[in-house]
Amino acid sequence: MNDLRVSITILVSYVIAVLGVANIDEFQESFIDFSPPFFVLIAIVVFSELILVSLLIRSGVKLRYYSVIVFWVFAYGAVWAFYSNPRITIEVHVIQFLLIILSAILAYDVGKRIGEIDKTLEGLSSTAYPNRARDIQSSRDLVAAEITRSRRYHHPLSLLAIKLEKPKGKEGWRELESLASDMYERFAIAKVSQILSDLARSTDMILYDRDGQFILLCPETNLSNLKVLAERMEAAVEESINAKIEWGGATFPDEALTFEDLLQTAQKRLNSPAPTPASSPETISDLSTPEKL
Repeated sequence: MNDLRVSITILVSYVIAVLGVANIDEFQESFIDFSPPFFVLIAIVVFSELILVSLLIRSGVKLRYYSVIVFWVFAYGAVWAFYSNPRITIEVHVIQFLLIILSAILAYDVGKRIGEIDKTLEGLSSTAYPNRARDIQSSRDLVAAEITRSRRYHHPLSLLAIKLEKPKGKEGWRELESLASDMYERFAIAKVSQILSDLARSTDMILYDRDGQFILLCPETNLSNLKVLAERMEAAVEESINAKIEWGGATFPDEALTFEDLLQTAQKRLNSPAPTPASSPETISDLSTPEKL
């Protein structure tokens, strides 16, 4: 955290210094007069590096300083090829270019440290609450194989979408009261993942996305059984961490034939009631509260 604090301080001081000096009339008249696109490019560099670099590093993408430098070299060239001004001398271009590159390096350093802290916190939360949830993007092949198997052998398959509701007020989650507020959600999601792993069958596939939503793919499961499973998970989460979950389900092949359609149908039912399904009793039976699915 100390390194991150130092990096942020250096970046903010640098940006303030550049913008402050550039607005001194005596400096512009006697030394260098920066062009308007230079200030726009400075802002784009800083904000894009802070946001994109941290997201990419958190996703496991490896970035190096030289890749950032090469990218902004081409970006600077493209901007000035479009915005050509004969009054801007080569010396001014060189100074602006160096300042842009320095901005990119400093912003990259801050974004990299933020991304590394995010990864560390994710690792800590996963270690605290071991689970078998998979990232949804890296599990597309497994999902496709399960859908294909159900289609080939005409077996039922259900999908359950689950989302943790944030608690209202200052009570927080029961097991996480001693943690800082910005870590509550991360550890709570890890705890919910552990609960789902404990309650789901070994054949059920547990997926998660970057928004903290869980998707359970349950082979050989009809909608009534899925409802029972969801209610058990809902009760376990509320008992364990004093929080509620939203959930919605969908079945193959009665309601959708692809994973994307199943997911879309289940997500629509997270907050809105579903129409009473007209299906055979083998697949959907006795839904006492259809509004939950």
